[in-house]
Amino acid sequence: MRKLFSFSALAILSMLFLSCSTKQEEIVEKYENGNPKTIYIYKTDKKQRIKTAEERLYENGKRRMYGKYDNDKRTGKWEFRFSNGELFAQADFTNSPSGSEWEVYNASGEKLVTKNDKVLELHFAEDGGLCDIKIKKGEGEIFYKFFESFKPCIVSEMKGNIPNGQTTSWFENGQINSSYNYKDGMQDKEYKVYTEEGKTLIKGQYDMGRKVGKWEYFLSDGSPAGTEIYDVDGTLLKGRNE
Repeated sequence: MRKLFSFSALAILSMLFLSCSTKQEEIVEKYENGNPKTIYIYKTDKKQRIKTAEERLYENGKRRMYGKYDNDKRTGKWEFRFSNGELFAQADFTNSPSGSEWEVYNASGEKLVTKNDKVLELHFAEDGGLCDIKIKKGEGEIFYKFFESFKPCIVSEMKGNIPNGQTTSWFENGQINSSYNYKDGMQDKEYKVYTEEGKTLIKGQYDMGRKVGKWEYFLSDGSPAGTEIYDVDGTLLKGRNE
């Protein structure tokens, strides 16, 4: 009888504990097709509802990002993923509101940012996804800006707050939008602009902010749209309509 009483008492205590602390999910935002977009995870402790985690999804149902909360602040390891489910980035928010030990990958799985890279600056989008990050890389600095899909938008070599070196921008479909160089904040060397289908629109050269040499322009179908000729000092020698 004593064993039976002990078992019954334990069962009652367990039930009381479960009733005082329960987890529940709430869909707080949906896509037009009805699929969940944002889910908050709560626990109820002594009748108090506490947010413990957050999950954001893509329209195809794949997880976009997930992490835990403590006192309404991000904590622990957070993961950010591409729409195909592959890892885009991860960081530890336990001791920093901007995260530490960042690791960032491109869509091909190449690691762009490692735990050993010093993060100089970063920003989050309105939904909490990583928007951009600037890191110390060797003797230089690199700035990465991302689309909402986490695909690269701009990658630029930097020197402090000014671009210095190669800069490349992309369309969200992965095609290069433009490719150009800077030297101490001034455009220098080759400059190219492309269509979203990969056709060249503009091709020319800069010399410390001045257009020099031959500049070629094209229509979106690839056909020529004129040529400009510049002197070494940037003086226009021949316009497109001449």
